[in-house]
Amino acid sequence: MSETLGPINVLSYGAGRQTAGMLALIKLGRLLPPDMVVFADTGGEKPATYQHIKEWAKPLCAGLGIPFHEVKYTIRGEPWTLYDYAWKYQWLPQPWQRMCSTKFKMTAIERFLRPHKPVRVWLGISLDEAHRQRVSPTSWVEHVYPLVDARLTLRDCITALRVAAIPVPPKSSCFFCPFQRFGQWMDMKRGSPDLYQKAIELEEHAREKNPSVTLNGKAPLRSYLKGNQLAWEELLDAEAGCHTGLCFV
Repeated sequence: MSETLGPINVLSYGAGRQTAGMLALIKLGRLLPPDMVVFADTGGEKPATYQHIKEWAKPLCAGLGIPFHEVKYTIRGEPWTLYDYAWKYQWLPQPWQRMCSTKFKMTAIERFLRPHKPVRVWLGISLDEAHRQRVSPTSWVEHVYPLVDARLTLRDCITALRVAAIPVPPKSSCFFCPFQRFGQWMDMKRGSPDLYQKAIELEEHAREKNPSVTLNGKAPLRSYLKGNQLAWEELLDAEAGCHTGLCFV
């Protein structure tokens, strides 16, 4: 009689501090290694995030013997970036919509993992964000939360990164993400003016179709840095990030 194999364990790598912290914890022997790491690339992450993946996450996984896979969302077999999709349909991501995560992250990852089913997908939700845990809507995918199970917080992840001598990555998000705060837009305008301009162009293209939509919830980006951001900041606090748990981790 052949042996029945159990689900494989897959770390869904969000490229932020929690999932980078999970790699550090694995390096330090405080978490068992998964069978593979999968990063869903929307094509819109900021340069510092891609740099951290290239210089730290991939080499660390290679040193630990863990396969690191990058996946993209495809349409009829052709890879699409989230920016290109938003441009084509003159659409902007908004805090109350989850398409960014569901289509360009969850769907991309599940398409890649389908040949390996059943799978246990590890998500980088820490104890201080335990309310963001969700049961998987896909029958052959089980969501697992190793940081919550180990009662580890974001601060614990940052500590583990420092102990493991791994630079703490920036908070992961697309450069045109509506969850960015006033200071993040300002930093992008100063440090990555090319990306800031691309975000402006995307917003203005979408506003040709729907004049009321903006990326910041109040004013068009060209005038955003001059206004009062309190109402939008309060909304972001209430939303507390993507409900899928795949962004910002």
